Amino acid sequence: MKHIKNISTHFCTAILVAVLLVLCIHTAKAQQEPIYSQYMNNMMSINPAYTGTRGVGSASLISRKQWLGIKNSPFTTALSICLPVDSLHMGGGLDFIYDNTGPVSHTGIFVDYAYRIRATQNTQISFGLKAGFNYLQSYLSSLDRYHLIDEKITDYGDYSNFMPNFGVGMFWFNDQFYAGISVPRLLENKYNNEYVSTAEVSAEERHYFLHGAYLFDLAPNIIFKPALTTILVAGAPVTADFDLSMMFYDAFWLGAKYRISDAAGAYFQVQVENLKIGFSYDYSLTRLGDFNVGSFEIMLRYDFKSKASQLFPKRSF
Repeated sequence: MKHIKNISTHFCTAILVAVLLVLCIHTAKAQQEPIYSQYMNNMMSINPAYTGTRGVGSASLISRKQWLGIKNSPFTTALSICLPVDSLHMGGGLDFIYDNTGPVSHTGIFVDYAYRIRATQNTQISFGLKAGFNYLQSYLSSLDRYHLIDEKITDYGDYSNFMPNFGVGMFWFNDQFYAGISVPRLLENKYNNEYVSTAEVSAEERHYFLHGAYLFDLAPNIIFKPALTTILVAGAPVTADFDLSMMFYDAFWLGAKYRISDAAGAYFQVQVENLKIGFSYDYSLTRLGDFNVGSFEIMLRYDFKSKASQLFPKRSF
């Protein structure tokens, strides 16, 4: 009972911190970070504190095509490589992200570092840092336009920009649960440095991630895991993914997801020795559903044994 009370206290604290962060945001823009359906296998890209917490080196690849059937709909590929250094209570990693939406593409490379401390007898807290850059390429002149002579597009629409950035995160966990909060990009870089209008300038916006999950043992070989991932951005609707999944015999995962006022979907994952394979499908619940056949995502993760005596984490998040 005391353990459950402590978990509830920490979750309430994390939620309170997230609310305070939202209240501190003054500028109203829009959500810019890519959205995934299988966040649980790509958490390092959104929270550097996750780096190395699984105890094994791994390489994860996620490829997502959103709103299939709509021309120039978003396409995202993310590759994460991490390596724990258990003797030093730390982990290091590398993130590569390519995000394309028609005439605009982002290519990002970031280095991750995390350091872990023991919070209680059964839990640890990891603190993470992320540093790197995004390379933006914009070809707005390729858009179909009603007014072909649009000075803002012809003069400023085609450009590229190198945007360094860094982020922070915290991750509290044990074998039964996790809770994390992060801001993967703190700097609000201008997209086009040549465009000087302060009233209409486009810039990177801070995204605040709050995520958590808990594992319930329903039977010796069946685990139930509810999870939540929330994205908070000034001026954009709150994005919250509710995830309910079942794990069977430490090898098969079946899950269902709901994204507030946006989409619902399902996913399947299977572990084959060192390799984990996942597939997800989302169906739009908005008017966009009339114009596309859904969003598809493929996930691959390969785990490396760092020493012969090490076992793969059965409760792998």
